[in-house]
Amino acid sequence: MNISFDEFRRRIEFSMVSHIINEEEVRINCENAVEAKVGVICVNPPHVSLSKKIIGNKKIDLSVNVGFPFGSHVTEAKVVEAKQGIKDGANQIDMVINVGALRSGKDNEVLEDIKAVVEASPGCLVKVIIEAWVLNENEKIRACRLVEKAGAHLVKTTTGVKTQYIKRFCKCDDPKGATVEDIVLFRKILSPHMRIKASGGVYTLEDAFEMIKAGADQLGVSKGIELIAEFKEKYKEGTEI
Repeated sequence: MNISFDEFRRRIEFSMVSHIINEEEVRINCENAVEAKVGVICVNPPHVSLSKKIIGNKKIDLSVNVGFPFGSHVTEAKVVEAKQGIKDGANQIDMVINVGALRSGKDNEVLEDIKAVVEASPGCLVKVIIEAWVLNENEKIRACRLVEKAGAHLVKTTTGVKTQYIKRFCKCDDPKGATVEDIVLFRKILSPHMRIKASGGVYTLEDAFEMIKAGADQLGVSKGIELIAEFKEKYKEGTEI
């Protein structure tokens, strides 16, 4: 598989989703992301307007987080976040599912939660974060199917957010972020038109290439600008992966 420099940077979704990031840091990162020509900039709801102002009419999509990072918001709150984010200038949504409901076997509750955000976001690409690292294989399969059934467009692996609370309730290792095994599983379960975003723990070009080879369409990264610069330095004419 050959990937060009332009294609690689279009796959990069540059994340600025820390809860402590301030407006000056958002401004600087957005300006750098615009210069690097990333595919998407992802921000928290309060920073959509500022980010949109910096992006201007550049061909970069802007995604707003919804129900981030835990997904344990009531559906009505997620709908409000989505609508406000779109009003402020976002044209993509990164929403977190109700992970607890999924683990409780309340699949219809999860489905309706996603559908409500999809219906509140007409014309927008809706990406759904399933927080795969806390799920067993059956739960991952169910989550993928629910995302597709709800009318969303893309399944995203994880939020990339660590918390000390998870180990009280879940027998899982430290957060792995995106894994090749999960990307392969998602690609097997989802229809061909559904897209996949590998997010969390994608820090090197080697990580990025492995995720793309496994079937990831987009890469959610905090080191997007560095990865783009490294790709350009090493593979300006593109490379086989």
